Amino acid sequence: MTSHRSYDAVLTKVDKPATESNSDAVSMTTYPPGEVKEDQSKETDKSCCSYLHKPAWLLFAICILCFIQGSVTDGFVNTCVTSIERRFELTSTQSGIIISLNPFTGVFVTLFAGYFGGRGHKAHWIAAGMGLYAIGSFLFALPHFLSGPYRYDPTHASSNLCSSASEEEGKGFNSTSDHTTTDEVSETSGYLYYFVIGQVLMGIGGAPLFPIGIAYLDENVSVRRSGLYIGILYTMACLGPAAGYIIGGLLLNTYTDIRVSHEVTMTPDDPGWVGAWWMGMLVASPLALAAAAFMLLFPRELPGSDELRSQKISVAHSRSGYDTLKTRPDFGEKPSDFFVALWLLIKNPTLMFLSGVAIFGGMLTMGLATYLPKILETSFGQTASFSAAVVGATVVIGGSGGSFLGGWLVRKYCWDIKQNITFCIVISIWSVFVLLIFLLRCPDLADVSTDDSFETCLSSCACLTQQHHPVCSTDGLTEYFSPCHAGCTQHFSTNNTFGGCSCVPGTTMVLEGTCGSLDCPQLIVFIIGLFICIFSGFVVAAPALHATLRCVPESQRSFALGFTAVLVKIFGSFPAPIIFGAIFDSTCAVWQADESGQDGRGSCWIYDTRKLSNRLLIICEILVIAELTGYIFSIYFYNSVTSEDEKVEDESKNRE
Repeated sequence: MTSHRSYDAVLTKVDKPATESNSDAVSMTTYPPGEVKEDQSKETDKSCCSYLHKPAWLLFAICILCFIQGSVTDGFVNTCVTSIERRFELTSTQSGIIISLNPFTGVFVTLFAGYFGGRGHKAHWIAAGMGLYAIGSFLFALPHFLSGPYRYDPTHASSNLCSSASEEEGKGFNSTSDHTTTDEVSETSGYLYYFVIGQVLMGIGGAPLFPIGIAYLDENVSVRRSGLYIGILYTMACLGPAAGYIIGGLLLNTYTDIRVSHEVTMTPDDPGWVGAWWMGMLVASPLALAAAAFMLLFPRELPGSDELRSQKISVAHSRSGYDTLKTRPDFGEKPSDFFVALWLLIKNPTLMFLSGVAIFGGMLTMGLATYLPKILETSFGQTASFSAAVVGATVVIGGSGGSFLGGWLVRKYCWDIKQNITFCIVISIWSVFVLLIFLLRCPDLADVSTDDSFETCLSSCACLTQQHHPVCSTDGLTEYFSPCHAGCTQHFSTNNTFGGCSCVPGTTMVLEGTCGSLDCPQLIVFIIGLFICIFSGFVVAAPALHATLRCVPESQRSFALGFTAVLVKIFGSFPAPIIFGAIFDSTCAVWQADESGQDGRGSCWIYDTRKLSNRLLIICEILVIAELTGYIFSIYFYNSVTSEDEKVEDESKNRE
């Protein structure tokens, strides 16, 4: 077996003190540029922070950072998609572009952070990034405080009755008392720059955390404990988004303008409701700064890391450049070595196929994480707060449980690379069938005013779709977009009913409000299936990451994780919200109208849930099958350094 000792000798910076009396003395060993070891003998370090220099405390610090980052990026931001669309009149594609800015901007940082940060002070790189992340989180919430009050009042029933076009103009249906003016629309659209800048800063600041943090943790623990520690880390990474979903969902029950919430007659069940989407990001900002400051207390390397490094045996892929690194102890000092290191990663087929798996998995995870609450809202008729709470609960139990189990299995059975990948293949095959849950949806109400009769009433009554004011037929089976779309000409405020409704078959009366959800046992089945999907997706996280770490030399692990993260961000996380958002927009049945009454300028009010379910299933199945293919090819092309060494030894013995 090949040892790391020849390469690790370069990484030794401080000799052990010879005696107790000279324990404060530092040896005069010469070290490569940029690799100066911190003086571990400083009294301030021993008296103040040395007790923190243990793997358990390092794991705790990185877990806290992952928790905060996950709660904001994958929790709070995703729960407020519908609210931001309503508040700033955005389409799902536009909101998807905003969300995609986070992984896209991280692309330009991750690769260089993985390379240079992996050879520098990892703790300082992580802390600096989280400082930027805190600023970005604050900027994302800032539009709430800079924009005017949110205006939505569908209770003016007289403006939603059926009338001719000339009468509609005369009574001023689009008056400023009922709707946001054109100037206000352009003003609110200007606040989108704060979303853009906030997402850019969060993307840049959060980029170093995983590639550098995981490598920092892995190099300071034994191989046996590495899988368990990574499993714990991924568990906390799951708890962050889960907490973001649950807390964000609860905050959405509070009206967005807290100061006037007591004056609002709407409830979270109203289609125009906008909750306190901004509050989670505002609170997370100072917490991220505090966690970044805590990370600064850790040294470049924990005590005992040199001994751990010398004990580890490389199982890297035989063509991963291990021989090059072993014969060049000064590798990494020259700027040109960056491109050599990059080429060594590209030549590693196992790493490339595992990176491909991560790309498809990242696209699936990012797309569903962004729009899962909205799927529950549209396909199952649930409120935004309930949907976010359900997604958060399933992520807590399924995601964290799956991540911990995956890490425990790696540690329990000490799987090698092939065994880790084989486990991932089995789970991927299982996931292909579990994803069929996306065919489930609650049955549509008998008529949601999107058929031919709806279009006829729309043209004869001069109805607009700028505000959603649903009414329900007396039998509780037919829901209309507004009293106007039901052809109603009268409003009875005493019992909240409308009369003279020419578009309602069999009666001329409708009731104000939605019809409510029909009996829908599919919702329970979908939630159970969603839990299984999330559990299956996260149980392979630790085995897949363990295989990725082990298929490259130790000195390349930070760079390999950064390289994989870049590919995932460019080809997975960045396009995913846009693609899934476009799928939602392609199934929209009723668009919000602009000031002139033209459709297609605002957010979508009603979706065709049948088309939505089918298209979501197709894209999810394609991505999981692509993951399965990548796992198969990665194990097919894998050949370890130790296997090559054993072959050479066997050949030499045969010649003897």
